[in-house]
Amino acid sequence: MNKKERNEELELVIDKYSDMLFKICFLILKNEQDVKDVLQETFIKYITKRPDFKSEEHRKAWLIKVSQNKCKEFLRFHKKHAWVPLDEVENSVMIIDGMDVETRETISNIWNLDYKLKSVVILYYIEGYSIREVSDLLSISEAAVKKRLQRAREKLKLMDNEFSGGMVYD
Repeated sequence: MNKKERNEELELVIDKYSDMLFKICFLILKNEQDVKDVLQETFIKYITKRPDFKSEEHRKAWLIKVSQNKCKEFLRFHKKHAWVPLDEVENSVMIIDGMDVETRETISNIWNLDYKLKSVVILYYIEGYSIREVSDLLSISEAAVKKRLQRAREKLKLMDNEFSGGMVYD
């Protein structure tokens, strides 16, 4: 593949996956600029590694896993990362455009979970990955995924006793 073809392929990948990755990373990092940094690092890794994918789903999973790892690295090395309440930025953030109040409350509750719980909730309920796929993406056991989902549901119910946001089920 020549340089022009690689550039065109990169543009297509960025166009196709950047919105999804932005939403996932924003729920984890809670700061638009930090997310942009993580996405940039994710796509740089994509360019430098030039992995060979078996399918488009494999490419998507790889990008999600790399971005999740970059988020973890970011949180690990920036213990005091910027935190902005969701209600202060909701008018400028594309993730909540067109959402009803109930869904916004659900997103706000997910927003407030710690990273380990938030990452499995996002991948399982929002992105629709199976327990096995989440396990593979996060390099944890299936039992750990199930336990984190259980803990997340419990915490979400505590946050809102009448929780019925449609994304997290019993």
